[in-house]
Amino acid sequence: MHDPEEMEKNVAKITDVMKKVEELARNEIKTKDDQLLVAGALLAITRNLYVNSIGVHDAAKMFEAVANSFMLTEEFIEFHKPTLH
Repeated sequence: MHDPEEMEKNVAKITDVMKKVEELARNEIKTKDDQLLVAGALLAITRNLYVNSIGVHDAAKMFEAVANSFMLTEEFIEFHKPTLH
């Protein structure tokens, strides 16, 4: 069983890092083309962190799971999109 206090600390860490990295990334985006360049850099960094942490095989599984979740997430958002009447 996971320690709720540890999980809360981990969520707080993820949230903090996401805010910092997103601010840094947004500050690097000056043109529309920069979005893909910055995204590519973040993807490469993410790949390296996963490979260093869990190995290439499990990192590939993680990227596959993330890629598979893209359509599910979009479908979920589309299905639950509020309508105005």
